[in-house]
Amino acid sequence: MLIGGNGLSFTKIPPVAKKQIAKKIRKMYFAELQRLLFMYFFTSCKILKDKWYNKKYQYLKIFRCHFGGKMIHLDRTAGASPLYQQIYQQIKSDILQGYLSPDEKLLGTRTLAKMLEVSRNTVDRAYVQLTLEGYIESRQNAGFYVLKLPKSFKSEKKFSEQVPTNEDCVSDEEIIYDLTNSSHTSNLFPKKVWKKHYLNALDELDDAEKLSTLQPFQGEYKLRKEISRYLERIRGVRCHPSQIIITSGLQQSLDYLCQFLGNTQESVLMEDPSYPKARATFKKNHYQIVTAEVDDKGLDLTKVDKNAAIKMIYTTPSHQFPLGMIMPISRRQELLTFAKERNSFIIEDDYDSELRYYQRPIPALKSIDYLDRVIYLGTFSKILSPSFRMGYMVLPEQFTEKFLEKGKLYNSTVNLLNQIALANILSSGDYDRLVRKMNHVFKKRYEAFKQEFQKFKTPIELSSNVSGQYFLLHLSNGMQQDELIKKAEKEGVRVYDTMQFWQEKAACPQESLFLGFSKIDLEDIPDCVSRLRKAWEK
Repeated sequence: MLIGGNGLSFTKIPPVAKKQIAKKIRKMYFAELQRLLFMYFFTSCKILKDKWYNKKYQYLKIFRCHFGGKMIHLDRTAGASPLYQQIYQQIKSDILQGYLSPDEKLLGTRTLAKMLEVSRNTVDRAYVQLTLEGYIESRQNAGFYVLKLPKSFKSEKKFSEQVPTNEDCVSDEEIIYDLTNSSHTSNLFPKKVWKKHYLNALDELDDAEKLSTLQPFQGEYKLRKEISRYLERIRGVRCHPSQIIITSGLQQSLDYLCQFLGNTQESVLMEDPSYPKARATFKKNHYQIVTAEVDDKGLDLTKVDKNAAIKMIYTTPSHQFPLGMIMPISRRQELLTFAKERNSFIIEDDYDSELRYYQRPIPALKSIDYLDRVIYLGTFSKILSPSFRMGYMVLPEQFTEKFLEKGKLYNSTVNLLNQIALANILSSGDYDRLVRKMNHVFKKRYEAFKQEFQKFKTPIELSSNVSGQYFLLHLSNGMQQDELIKKAEKEGVRVYDTMQFWQEKAACPQESLFLGFSKIDLEDIPDCVSRLRKAWEK
């Protein structure tokens, strides 16, 4: 028997080569047989179309991804669930039903996105949700794999689905769009930037004694130094690193201030409306709350009780929370004078000053603190992630030394590696680039929401936000907050009441709602607002 046209007989071929050739022939035979079987399957099911012929191997991969199960089908009609939600639900269903077995590898996000003709971010969102719920896991440099579920898991899932629910109650699983604040989509988290600087921080601290010792109360000096530079450049605040305390966020900062300044016989003056978690923190520390109304210039001091013993004044002058106005320089000077006369300290919560879409913000109140009365609070959570629990405060020089003396009893609760990595992000300019990116993305999302709300038959008024991650919506159709919220939830959209922000509940406008726009992808905004329109214009 001759092989090819080279004239060599089969008998003259070495035994090892014979086995290799035979193996290759078998492989080619079975590969061709498999191809013909799959082509017959697609043809018989009338799935194969002419335009798909050149993509047959791509669709073959999709089929292999769900071998024994079903292919992913996307409903792109108006009113259908978001595409990422459909992908998530179908993969989750296949896992629960056993079509996708443990340790089975899923297609990469880029590949699946291309095959389904969706954006990669859409697939990313589906995979992230599956990962968070424990259905799949990401293995380093290997992709996504199905996890083995506990024996009781499936039965628990099935049982929960059969429990009858109240008609007026909408479960979390039925909510498609959650318009919460202080959040953004997972694809905006700077994974590459953070990974690079985190690994560099590990190398930097590898041989250092800091890794095996408790950290001082103030936090890492390197980070405090970078924050002081950043604040002078961005917010006009000049301070020494010794005045800066690294904390896990706003609530810890307020806890420290209440404990160190503490005289619970005195009060805290707060704007009304204001941030409810700040109010709760003061109450937890047994401080009395004195409220002051807010006008178009921010905190109005003219109606404050003259006899009230006020220790601290909590305010958001650069972007009043939640109404959104900016306190002008004249009102800021009045506030400083007021604090001096009452021997009080001002807590300036500058929570989202970096997020400005049309104009640069005016400098912080702390930048004109000629009386040394302002305690400045800042955060990195708005840019990096809400789960990135790291903030800071800048103390007045007059009591910094006394404050730090009391702080010796404590150790820093903030992860050292995170502090070093963030310091490097600030010094490298990567943080500035992230801020510019966030402003670009959030501006587009805000404008998209605004454009979609213009399609309402009922006039919709949005708070004049030019910054931040949320807006207040005023709807003049006669419905109250609770009714608006319930109707929206039945259409799969969760919005929030504004009642929570007012100490004096009677002052809260009943036809207003709180909507965070930063969490919704640009491509999903038309569907989100369409659902609200359907709910509120019935």
